[in-house]
Amino acid sequence: MPIVHHRKASFLSYPLWLGSRLFLRPTLSLWPLNRPGMAGLFLIDRLIAVGPKPSGVVRESMTLADRPVELIMPSGPSRRDAETAVLYLHGGAFVVCGLGSHRSIASRLSRACELPVFSLDYRQLPKAGVGASVADAVAAYRELIEERGYRRVIVAGDSAGGFLAGKVVEAAARDGLPRPVALLGFSPLLDLDSGTHPDRSSRSDAYIPQRKMAALTPLFERGPVPMFGVRRITALAGPDFPPTAIITAEGEFLEPDAIDLIELLDAAGVDAVAHSYSWQIHAFPVMTGSHPETVHSIEVTAAFATQAIREAKDADERKDKRAG
Repeated sequence: MPIVHHRKASFLSYPLWLGSRLFLRPTLSLWPLNRPGMAGLFLIDRLIAVGPKPSGVVRESMTLADRPVELIMPSGPSRRDAETAVLYLHGGAFVVCGLGSHRSIASRLSRACELPVFSLDYRQLPKAGVGASVADAVAAYRELIEERGYRRVIVAGDSAGGFLAGKVVEAAARDGLPRPVALLGFSPLLDLDSGTHPDRSSRSDAYIPQRKMAALTPLFERGPVPMFGVRRITALAGPDFPPTAIITAEGEFLEPDAIDLIELLDAAGVDAVAHSYSWQIHAFPVMTGSHPETVHSIEVTAAFATQAIREAKDADERKDKRAG
């Protein structure tokens, strides 16, 4: 089955879910979406960035496609693949979070996959709309392939970053670039208009309020770069889509789109799986550190990525032999 349900929750899951419901959800519901309100959210990333630094990795600040990026690599001996990398695209509804808030998840992926992870600081609201975010993600992917020497790139992201990962897949097909080796999503946003759908509800979500998502939707159109292509990633589902693994919280607001994508890909013959965890919060692998569901979700995601890389390498070797 392409949908794997994990319904036995760890004890730590319950206070985390309840705390998010009682405190985080009301805060998000009331937070103003005017320019000062959105601009002030950068402090969240700054505050998290001064916290404890992830262990087992080395980090380097650099630029990728003229945007700040943090390169994270496993420290110590590893079976590192010099031709494969991960492009990580952080979440935050295109308005909040950045390199600091997502340093932990990027580091855990780097250690688990034994790969370099490029965590991208793309443009977002209030300065730029989703078109600019997409353009930055696509430009970063292109540079990794065409200038940095990576033959295989995995695209990964949580929440809004999941939408950007899907748009990279779309752009690669449009521009004749090698498709990503795999797409990894943690509670991905797959539909820019999810907040305005009358048949959707966020009643069972720990902290995402649908009304706030609906209020954000018109802001996504802000320039300076118009967005190309689809607004719903499920429209791209087909046999040419890369292998895809998605982690969701059971009953969260964005889960129906994730399930739809996985089922469509499975029907098209694409290797695709979703792991749905009960009593978790949206993007819990990013929000939590070492509780059992986070550890397990990283393990299954890394195993999926490793298998996708192995199959891509085999395909590359066959291609090289034919060319030789």
